[in-house]
Amino acid sequence: MKILIISKDLQLSRILNYSLTFSGFTVECAANTTHALKLMEEINFQLILMDFLTNGESLCFCQEVKKYGTQTSLVVMGECYEELGMLEGMNSGMDDYILKPFGMSELRMIINKQLERKRLTARPLVFGELRIDVARSMVYVKDKIISVGKNELEILIILTRKAGKIVTPDKLITDERMLALRKKLKHAAGEALQIKSVKGLGYKLITMKSCG
Repeated sequence: MKILIISKDLQLSRILNYSLTFSGFTVECAANTTHALKLMEEINFQLILMDFLTNGESLCFCQEVKKYGTQTSLVVMGECYEELGMLEGMNSGMDDYILKPFGMSELRMIINKQLERKRLTARPLVFGELRIDVARSMVYVKDKIISVGKNELEILIILTRKAGKIVTPDKLITDERMLALRKKLKHAAGEALQIKSVKGLGYKLITMKSCG
């Protein structure tokens, strides 16, 4: 499991890095969200552990994280007086929070809880001849593997979970990526599996049986 730590407190980052690495995790550290987003473009993190940021920056970063997909848990570290803000963040996509000072056993318990939750939600997604092994990041059409990039995989997961329903474009779901996905699906499945454009609204994943 890969964990990203975001904290300006270098001593805290070093302690967490050492302890979590000793526990068997792969750890990267970033001093700010800008550096963190650059790391996320290169590495698929299963969990992000970050300091609570004021002025709504935590919520903004949380929204950015969710654009990379739903398989990354976001746990926020904060002081007691910041708890109200962290509770509000739980309604905006944060997965959990922990109050400082905390022990490593408490932190590991939260991490393991997130791991188990992700494991339970990582069951294969199936729609027509498309099957996505979320846990292994593998995509199959007619039981044959098709090669997709990280962003394409996340888009397919979103489309498949909302199969037959319209998905609106955003930073992740762009026309360029949809065009590339269409070509790959058509090459693998012919006309049996399609990403349909809904003018002015977005896209939806359909099979020929659901076209009507």
